[in-house]
Amino acid sequence: MRFFWKVYFSFTILLLLSFGIFGTWMIQLTFEKSYQKELTEAERQNRMFQLSFEMNMNALEEIYQNDGIIPATASSIVQNLSDPGSIYRIYNRSQELLYENKKNTSFGDALRSMLEIEEAPCGYQLLKEGEDTWLLFACRSSVGERIYYLENIRNISEIYQEREAYYDWYSIVMLVLTGVTTILVFLVTHVLTRSIRELSQTTRRFSQGDYEVRAREAGRDEIAELARNFNHMADTISEKMDELTMQAKRQEDFTASFAHELKTPLTSIIGYADMLRTVDCTKEETMEAVNYIFHQGKRLESLSFKLLELIVSDKQTYRFRSLSVPKLAKSAIRLTAVKRKEKGIELWVGIEDGHIRGERDLLISVFNNLLDNARKATEPGGRIVVRGRKYSGSYLFCVMDNGCGMEQEEISRITEAFYMIDKSRARKEGGAGLGMTLCSRILGIHDTRWRIFSIPGKGTAVAVKFRTKGAGRR
Repeated sequence: MRFFWKVYFSFTILLLLSFGIFGTWMIQLTFEKSYQKELTEAERQNRMFQLSFEMNMNALEEIYQNDGIIPATASSIVQNLSDPGSIYRIYNRSQELLYENKKNTSFGDALRSMLEIEEAPCGYQLLKEGEDTWLLFACRSSVGERIYYLENIRNISEIYQEREAYYDWYSIVMLVLTGVTTILVFLVTHVLTRSIRELSQTTRRFSQGDYEVRAREAGRDEIAELARNFNHMADTISEKMDELTMQAKRQEDFTASFAHELKTPLTSIIGYADMLRTVDCTKEETMEAVNYIFHQGKRLESLSFKLLELIVSDKQTYRFRSLSVPKLAKSAIRLTAVKRKEKGIELWVGIEDGHIRGERDLLISVFNNLLDNARKATEPGGRIVVRGRKYSGSYLFCVMDNGCGMEQEEISRITEAFYMIDKSRARKEGGAGLGMTLCSRILGIHDTRWRIFSIPGKGTAVAVKFRTKGAGRR
């Protein structure tokens, strides 16, 4: 069963049951009050009847206090009572009827059986006669040594008829109320479940591929909170899907770039090797071909080493230890000195003494790549600045050049594998587009923050901020 119908039937049944129970209780409560009022009035009349009877009998001389005087005395008393519609009776101790103001023999045995209980001076009983209901109230009275039983009988059929009339009237009201309630509950349920239906439609569209659709957030109730949670989930899923799409694209680009990077040197190597195999070359031509094959082979070797470093960087466990920054920078400077001197690039170094925690070989690789990238971007005769400054709890290492610089959108892609801003320059300088990717991986292992600042035509600065406290093992 759908949630709409569950809510609809639940509300309808609950309301009708509430009205039914409440109405029945009110009618019964009204009846009980009327019944208690009749009972009180019957007792009052019986008491007055008893009191008048005893006063009149005690006022007579003892010789006249006999059963023969009862009818006349009782008749006089009944005439003075306020309810002439009631039936009054008097019995002697032997339960013989001495007086009855209205002839009615249908109650005799039942009334006398109630008066046999000597311990109860008064009592009452309900009696049915056809469609009429009678309330009998009786008491025991003593006149001298004589015992009499006084009864008064009231017709209380009216309160029962009134109750039945109320039930009939309330049945009609309940029929009308049922019709009105079903319509109102249907409308209210429709409004209350509208948000759920909209959310259901939204989730269906989302599951069918419409990832831009979002639920309407209205109000502060549980459904609105559910809609907000769904939207948050949808945003998260969309972001993850975008990330997966970008990752798949990067993987595809990586594969294409890797294939291209392999294809270019292999084509050259195969071409020159085939020339040496099939053509009689001069010594100079042979040396040129062999030299080209050698350089392309070294390029493939460098590419394979870079790829190997990328693959194993996230799969090993490293032990961090305290390392001197000037010593790390000195090692990297020495490794890049030859190619830097070939271009006549000036190097200025200003590194404060300080220590950072990390893995030595990985950090030398980072410094080496930063210096080598600065060399590649700098024109012959340019300048590279290496600075290091110690702060409380951190150490800032920075490599700056006055080279070609790069655009802002290029900075965001610089860590992608095989991404090269100027492919011809990169290949000429022996690059494969993996250096900054490797730096990003290594710095991530060291939980280190870094940023790249660049202005096209003016140069680039790479700042790395190492933590000097709280580092551990990785």
